[in-house]
Formats: sequence, C-alpha cells, structure tokens
Amino acid sequence: MTADCPAVRILLADDHPIFRMGLRSLIEQDPELLIAGEVGGPLELTEWLHSHPCDLLVTDFMMPVANQADGLRLLEYVQRYWPRLPILVVTSLLNPGLFRAMLNTGVRGLIGKGSLVEELPMAVNQLRRNKLFIARSVTHVLMASGENRINRLFEQEPLSPRELEVTRLFAAGLSVGQIAAAINRSKQTVSAQKVTAMRKLGVPSDAALFIYLQEHHET
Repeated sequence: MTADCPAVRILLADDHPIFRMGLRSLIEQDPELLIAGEVGGPLELTEWLHSHPCDLLVTDFMMPVANQADGLRLLEYVQRYWPRLPILVVTSLLNPGLFRAMLNTGVRGLIGKGSLVEELPMAVNQLRRNKLFIARSVTHVLMASGENRINRLFEQEPLSPRELEVTRLFAAGLSVGQIAAAINRSKQTVSAQKVTAMRKLGVPSDAALFIYLQEHHET
C-alpha cells in the first residue's frame, strides 16, 4: 500500500471469534487490505460504524442480540445510515427467499461459509471495485428456486444491440453514470435502456439481472 493507494479498511462482524480469526487470516493475505475492526454483534457493529471510518463491511447474517436476531433489519439500518458502504454477507444459510431479501436491501455481495477459501478473496476484490459479487453456491440456490424464469432471454422480445451493450457494462460493475460516460450517452438514456432490458428479460431487480448475466457467462 502507498500514500496514493491507501489500504481498504474492513470491519469484520461475526459472533464466533474463531470464525472471525479465519476471515482475518484470509483477508490479510492481501497487503492492500486492512482489518480496521472486529465486532461480535449488531449493537457493536452499529456503534463501531458511528465512530470509525470504514470502506467495506464483511458480516454474518445471523448474530443474536437480546431476544431477536433480525439480520434484515440490521442490513437495512446499515444501508440507511451508510448507503455508500459496500456490504458482503457471509452466511451458512441456503434460503433463496432470504438471499433475495438481502439483495433487496442493497447488499453488494453474498457468499457461503463453505466456499470462503475459494471465493472470499474474489468477493472482497469485486466489492472494493464497486462490483456486485454473488457466489456460485448462492446463484445455484436462487436459480433452482425460481430465478430460472429469467432463462427466457430472446424467447420473446430480443434485446437491442444498445440494450445488450448497457447490460454487459452493468455486469462489469459500472454504474449508470459510468456507463453513460463510457458510451457517450445521457444517464437518462442509459437508465431507460437498462430498465427496458430488464423488462424484456423478466428480471425484477439489479441483483436478478446480474445473476442472469453471471449464469450466462456475460460477466
């Protein structure tokens, strides 16, 4: 790391200290990443964020607190107060409904605890570049549970060349503003083309669009 390229500050959140040690050891293999803090529960997490700068949150979904363990409420809270903070959820759950709900809160990454060694470095690298990361295991659960309806690409109305261009740039991690600058179109035009493409594909959200493109090797 250099003064021109400071380390990415990461907060780890999990109620199992040994698991946090494992996360830390994997992340610290990259000298450009810095574990800025560790917390063991939702209250500690939010208190820490209110007091410290952070570039990326890596968190478990289920961390018991008091008499409830509402991971979705925690994610919504973090998104409300730190909307620009990328969140990577690490979980052992295999519930497609919860996966969709997490993505709908604005979570940028989902990864299973069983694939950390293979996918955690890739996930962190994607999120630090403002890209979405959905682990293969999560993608398979979502597709098997009904997201495969998005396989109907081109069975009805095909995407136009410009719509294909926009969706592929989106899959590469570019925002609407970045896509507009890259292809010399207005943000309004790019946004409209992206919305039209999603309607044609039958995908309801940015996350579902990304899953489709990932499954069809468009990323």
